Amino acid sequence: MAAPTPERERKGPWANRVLSTEIERTHEYNEFIDKLRAYHQKRGTTLTIEPELGRKLLDLRKLYNKVTSLGGYDKVTEEKGCGPSINPVLPWVGADRDTGNSQGAWRDLALGYKLAANNTNAGYLLKTIYYKNLAAYEISNFFGKEPPPKEWLEERSAAGGSIMTRTAEDFQEASPRPESKGDKSPTPPPSEKRIRDYPIGLRQAPTPRTFYNPDTTPQRQHSSRMSSDSRQQGQQGSPNNQMNGSTLNFPSFQSSSINAPIGRPVATPRNAPHEFINHKRRAAEVLVSNPNRHGGIYPFRAIRGEELAGHQGAALMVRISMGLKSGIPSEVDYALSQLVRISFESGDELRAESYPGLSEALFEKLVTVQSLADTRYPEGTGELLEDSKFVKQLEKINEAALVLRNMSLQPDNARYFSRLKNGRQIIVACMNLPGQSCFVELKHYALDMVEAMAIHFSLAVDDDLFPTLHANLLSDDRGLVLGSLKAICRLVMGRDEANCIGQINKCAIDRIKALIMLEDEDLVSACLDFLYQYTTNEENVEKLIQPPDGIEIVKQLTRLLLHQAVPGDQVVFLTGSLKPIIKPPVIPNLPQEIVTDLLSYAEPDRAAKWMRCCFEEDPGADITQIALWQAYQARFTEYVAAGRPLLPAAEFIKNVSVAFNNASAMVLPIPGGGQKFIIKGIKARETPMSVKGQVYLACKWITGTNSNTSGTETAQQQPAQPIKCPSQLATPQDLWVHILKDHLSPPDATQQPQAMLLCNWGGCERFHPAGDSDRRKVIAHVRTHMPETSPPKSSHPSSRYPTASDWLEDPKQVKLVIRRNQTGIDDRGEAAGIPLTAVLVLRNVARRGMFNGKELLSGERPVLFEIMAVNKPLATYIADLLVEEDEGEVDD
Repeated sequence: MAAPTPERERKGPWANRVLSTEIERTHEYNEFIDKLRAYHQKRGTTLTIEPELGRKLLDLRKLYNKVTSLGGYDKVTEEKGCGPSINPVLPWVGADRDTGNSQGAWRDLALGYKLAANNTNAGYLLKTIYYKNLAAYEISNFFGKEPPPKEWLEERSAAGGSIMTRTAEDFQEASPRPESKGDKSPTPPPSEKRIRDYPIGLRQAPTPRTFYNPDTTPQRQHSSRMSSDSRQQGQQGSPNNQMNGSTLNFPSFQSSSINAPIGRPVATPRNAPHEFINHKRRAAEVLVSNPNRHGGIYPFRAIRGEELAGHQGAALMVRISMGLKSGIPSEVDYALSQLVRISFESGDELRAESYPGLSEALFEKLVTVQSLADTRYPEGTGELLEDSKFVKQLEKINEAALVLRNMSLQPDNARYFSRLKNGRQIIVACMNLPGQSCFVELKHYALDMVEAMAIHFSLAVDDDLFPTLHANLLSDDRGLVLGSLKAICRLVMGRDEANCIGQINKCAIDRIKALIMLEDEDLVSACLDFLYQYTTNEENVEKLIQPPDGIEIVKQLTRLLLHQAVPGDQVVFLTGSLKPIIKPPVIPNLPQEIVTDLLSYAEPDRAAKWMRCCFEEDPGADITQIALWQAYQARFTEYVAAGRPLLPAAEFIKNVSVAFNNASAMVLPIPGGGQKFIIKGIKARETPMSVKGQVYLACKWITGTNSNTSGTETAQQQPAQPIKCPSQLATPQDLWVHILKDHLSPPDATQQPQAMLLCNWGGCERFHPAGDSDRRKVIAHVRTHMPETSPPKSSHPSSRYPTASDWLEDPKQVKLVIRRNQTGIDDRGEAAGIPLTAVLVLRNVARRGMFNGKELLSGERPVLFEIMAVNKPLATYIADLLVEEDEGEVDD
């Protein structure tokens, strides 16, 4: 069996299930699918090439052959099991619904696929697959008839009878009634021809429905209505309904007359206030005269019990508000429990302004905690545990505080609470409760309320709220310290003109400095937010960075710049062709020992070895043929008289390919119609190489400058060119001996004063311009310029130093690995969290710390540069910090 290859993409929870298939992709199958696809495209319908039945993919060609061999779709559909009989009037309605055991031949075909036992409707599913994909194709190709339009076939349900008689002519005539928008029936109304083909069945007409009309007519019309009802009942009892042609005559179920109700005035407190006043007076008199009447029920409800039946009472929020104001313990408990639930589940919809008096009642409930805090026990009392009454009262007070805390999280509610008359004093009183463990929960709720309402509170020096928060900073409770830090930051944010935060004593500041060293993210973040607000004032910064604690606080802030940083490597590929700097070819001057070795060879070997000594392979370089020939002539012309003739020019150029396999002579066109003859693939060596392959070392000592004495203005503007020592040495030892002998020769002891020595190696400016008389010191420095004794290994025997192809996979693509140490970012990709706050605090120290702050930051300057390089989100902020420091140094 071939592996399943469904054409469509499977999605959803069953996307990974295993499917089996009977599809064999033969030539006949592909030809059939192509014809079927073209047919559906022409018809404008959707084709499922590999439909699923259970967990099997069906072969449409095999299914088509099976059904047509049994006589086609109509024949298979007519072969019924034990299902219901066909509707004699509308034969395709209800026929072969394929429910239960009434699936007939379609069920037998589906069982042939060996599906799971739980596929009870497999017959109907198989019938639907054939109906949607092959039914119209069968009518056109197997029977050679025109199928009905897709609106009456594919776009309708497969629940129905035969389709051969359901052609386009069956739906030409209009229905007896227009099809409503909500009508979902997939079957059309039958035509006259269709109805005459089937005998009349035993089914009766549907039971007529009568619409209810209220009895609101006067009594004098009762007789006429009775007579019309009797006529209507006689008409309903007749089952003989006429059917003429294609129109069905249904009985009329509408009553003969429509009786409109007669309005009756209802007394309300607005249109009849006197009646309601008298009604209440009579009810009170009845209750006074006979209090046991009506079983003690409220007299108003007793008298108007019929009118109040089914009344649900007041709305929930109204009852809660009234219950809190009533002071009844049971109502207060119910109101608080419901408010706790509502404020948690739908706190956004609980608006204080919408329920007047609710917030005031809750604050009044908080006032009662003072009576619990003022509880005094007589001296000598042995049992100091709280009783059940105390616990019950405190629990209800905590519930009221929790409701206010949840409501204050909404900005509108926080603004409303801040404007209450005694709201602020009540919250401060709750935070000033004794330090007993039973009041800790209430204090936390009060701190959360202060944090939410802080931006709406006024801030003054003699404020009673700020000292309370200040005292909590020295508490041993982490929650109180954390809540107080957040509340203080919200209070002074952007409006601390009087420097109220500067009143916090040194003990609290020292504790905050110590807390930032903890591994507690929430507490460290709150401390940094506090320090950011604290350092907005120059006086506070001066107190913060006082030695010796100033150095430590700067180090801790610098450490937090990499808080929870994620190390990693960023790989960057630099692509693009780099244009090399074209230098004029300078052919090295061969030492005499190399020339002597070359003269021992005859031509053309001497020319080939000379090329290898002076040139090396480079695919991107070239040299003109005339320059190469002239260099060869200049080197060996003097030896022609000694019987060593030169190689002819043509033979010399041909010999280049012998010396270098990848080099070749080329002719390039130049602008103006001329030509340029070059040798492509070689370049001049920096230093010559011996015949045996030993690369010589060039002395880079600058012996002077080539000053221009032409006197022209253009020549005078050109810089002087340095003159290098022309010596070429075979080994580093020979080079070192040459430098000590010719460039750093021992000074004359008789010469006074001593000559000053300089380092002129390759443009080095050490000891310039004054020089140094200590020869040992200068020699020790020049020693650092000497090349290594053992040359680095190279894959090119003709090259002294490795080229770009030795360490790059592609010389045109450079791979860079950048070390990263990235901290947290927000949704926009910018820095966030503790590192951002730490760098902002450092920036405040640099701006407002004057000289002391910049001096402290200068000690961490290398660390800041490193962090700026590895932490990309903070790079901009650290750069601003370093710029602030540099500007301060310039000003100083």
